[in-house]
Amino acid sequence: MELNSDRRQTSFPTLKYPALRDVEPKTPQQWIEGKRQQDGAEGLWRVHDGLYDLTEFINSHPGGRQWIETTKGTDITEAYETHHLRGVAENLLPKYYVRKAVVPRHSPFLFEQDGFYKTLKARVIHKLKDLPPNTRRKSDVIMNWLLLSVMTLCPLACWAFTKSYTIGILLTVLCGSNLSALTVGAHNYFHRRDNWRMHLFCFSGMCYSDWRISHALSHHLHTNTLQDIELTYLEPFLSFMPYKDKSVWIQLGALYWFAIYPFIWITMILKNMSNLITVSLPLWMWCFGGLDLSPTLAVWAAMLAVGSFFFTLFGLTAGHHGNTNFFDGDIPRAENLDWGIHQLDTIVERADYAGDHFKSLTRFGDHCLHHLFPTLDHAELKYIYPTLLEHCEKFESQLRTTTFYRSIVEKSKQLARKTPNDFRCKNIVTN
Repeated sequence: MELNSDRRQTSFPTLKYPALRDVEPKTPQQWIEGKRQQDGAEGLWRVHDGLYDLTEFINSHPGGRQWIETTKGTDITEAYETHHLRGVAENLLPKYYVRKAVVPRHSPFLFEQDGFYKTLKARVIHKLKDLPPNTRRKSDVIMNWLLLSVMTLCPLACWAFTKSYTIGILLTVLCGSNLSALTVGAHNYFHRRDNWRMHLFCFSGMCYSDWRISHALSHHLHTNTLQDIELTYLEPFLSFMPYKDKSVWIQLGALYWFAIYPFIWITMILKNMSNLITVSLPLWMWCFGGLDLSPTLAVWAAMLAVGSFFFTLFGLTAGHHGNTNFFDGDIPRAENLDWGIHQLDTIVERADYAGDHFKSLTRFGDHCLHHLFPTLDHAELKYIYPTLLEHCEKFESQLRTTTFYRSIVEKSKQLARKTPNDFRCKNIVTN
């Protein structure tokens, strides 16, 4: 059922308020269903103003079945444009064309041939040919060591509690921190074609297949708009939208945010109890840690709380949640704007992570380029910076920067902000 069908988005009033956005429980599957109601895909797959039947392509899709199966009945324009960098998809898609869509796209974003994103994408595709061989192996090695550390430290922390509570607590915190790093690093892999490292994300209690929807398809493609379900998850306790009717209690989230972070993972687990990989970690701890089941589960829960805190801390300081960024409620540059320009308006990069591949991989670093080209490995992103900076200068745009500690303050300011930012004064030029 579509609710509030006459309600409009604040920043883009020509667009309807997302269907089912305020209906509990807020899940990725419900978000997709809401898009089916409003995207005008007529049970097919929509790319720009064309409708395509990709049913016969599901088993052949190089990225895996889920990307195609999940998005049936929705507009996949943003995903199609940003996830394919080899020139193959453009040749395949016309084979599945059915007819032209009846209604306009329910999105403010443009992908014009001479626009910021499409011209940048063409330059990046050319740049990828010059990357050193085996660049992605750097990330693979880090992930292998992180997995080994988590599998070693988890039972070791349980065993330590039989000897010393102090050592047990220290090892629990260390393991939780490493679990956070492993989870963030695994996020690098679920953006791409199916692979075994994407499953490591599930040790956190969250499900990579759900996050392919909520993160890759929602947050990445509709950043800081009402279609960004990652902002929806945090409400009502943390509300980043700069609405004038934001209550004082909600504004106080600028102070109590740290008390919310440890419970994010537990909340996700309660929404999806079918993840067997999640259960394997406490089982491993119980078998080899030397503690009874109840205290083992307590240590595991503590590790999840620590991991959840760091995961959310780095995630909400990754660049999107500062008080100078665009959110729904702000005044956009235009009613319709280039998708890449929108990404620049929603990201302030942490400059102190520049050049540090470990931090980039495990703390959501190099975030602007990761959003623009999510299927690239984090090890590849540093080679793209010169191209991005030159392109920004050409389009009179800017990659804004901050630091990790400043971003914490800026996030708190955003939680309290009620006055809209005006992005109309920003210059945009065409190629």
